[in-house]
Amino acid sequence: MEIKNAILHIIKNDGSPSVYSESELDIDSEVCEAFISKHVKKLMRNPAAREATFKADSAIYQAIQSYINQETNFKDFAYTCASRLEAILNSHGDIPQADLLVVRFYEKHDQYVAIFKLNYNECFTHETGKLGNNLIKCHTVLPFNSGKVEEACLIPFSPMLITLIEKAHNIGGEAVNYFSEFYLECESSLSRKETAQIISEVTDEFVQEFFDSDIKTRALFKTAITEEAEEADGIVSMDNVAARVFEDENVKRDFVHTIRDAGIVEDMPLGAKFVKQQFGTHRLKAENGIEVKFPAEIAMDDDQMNIENHSDGSVTLTLKRLRMQV
Repeated sequence: MEIKNAILHIIKNDGSPSVYSESELDIDSEVCEAFISKHVKKLMRNPAAREATFKADSAIYQAIQSYINQETNFKDFAYTCASRLEAILNSHGDIPQADLLVVRFYEKHDQYVAIFKLNYNECFTHETGKLGNNLIKCHTVLPFNSGKVEEACLIPFSPMLITLIEKAHNIGGEAVNYFSEFYLECESSLSRKETAQIISEVTDEFVQEFFDSDIKTRALFKTAITEEAEEADGIVSMDNVAARVFEDENVKRDFVHTIRDAGIVEDMPLGAKFVKQQFGTHRLKAENGIEVKFPAEIAMDDDQMNIENHSDGSVTLTLKRLRMQV
C-alpha cells in the first residue's frame, strides 16, 4: 500500500468551532504511516464491512468525481467531506463529534480514497508538575489498539463500489445509519458477517422444522457450504449447497425459497477462509452445561463419531478412536 495524501480535520458540534487543517499530514512520518495503514488494512479485511453504491445525487459522490476529473485538488475534496459531516453533526446533536481522516492511497495499482470518522475514546495518563505526578483523563484519544473505528469507507476510483462500516445512532428516537444514509448517501448490501448469520439462523430453523433439529443434518450443511466455498474459489451458491445436503427435490426447493426470502442471493463472494471460520466447526451444548466442539465433517464419519437420537429428545454422542494430544 502506498499512501499519497492524508489530512485530518476536527469536527465539532458542541458550540465550539471545528478546526480545518490548512496542511496535509506528513505521510513520511512513521507515526502517520503506521496509524493510517493499520486502519486501512483492518477495513479492507473486515467481515462486517458492507458493499455499497452511491446514489446519483450524493454530495460525496459528486465531490470525488470532481477530484478524479482534476476539477478540484485533494485538500478541497477533503474540505468538502469534512464540511458535509459538520453540517450533519450540527443538525443531529446526538451524533458524537470526531476527527475526520481523509486519505488517498494505492493498493496493487488501484487508487482509493478512504474516509474515517474517528470517534474519541477516553484514557488516563500521567502529568508531571513541580510538586509531583498526577493522573489526568484524556477525552479526545483517537482509536488505535484500544478502540475500533465505527464509521469509515473505502472508495475505489474504478469501479466505485464502496466498502463501508458504520454504527447506528439515535436520531429522533430511532436508530439510524446516518453515515450511509445522510453522509455518503449510498445504498448498501449485507456484509459477509450478516450474510453468514442469516444463513445460519435460517438453516437452524429449517432443520428444526423439517428434520427435528437433527445434529447430522446441521453438520452436513456446514460441511457442504465449506466444501462449496473451497471448490468455487470462495463463491457460494446456495442452490449447490442445497443439492449437496437434501436428496428430496421438494425439500431442496423449499430450502432455496426460504433462504431467498431471507435476502440471501446466489453466487455470494464470501471467501473460502471466512466460510471455514464461520461454518467449519459444530458446537453442541447440553442442558447440564456440557459443551462439545468438533469439525463438522466428523459427524458424518461413523468411524469417529456416533450420534443416537432418542424419543425423549435426548442424544447419545459417542466419540471413537481419539488420539490425545500431549
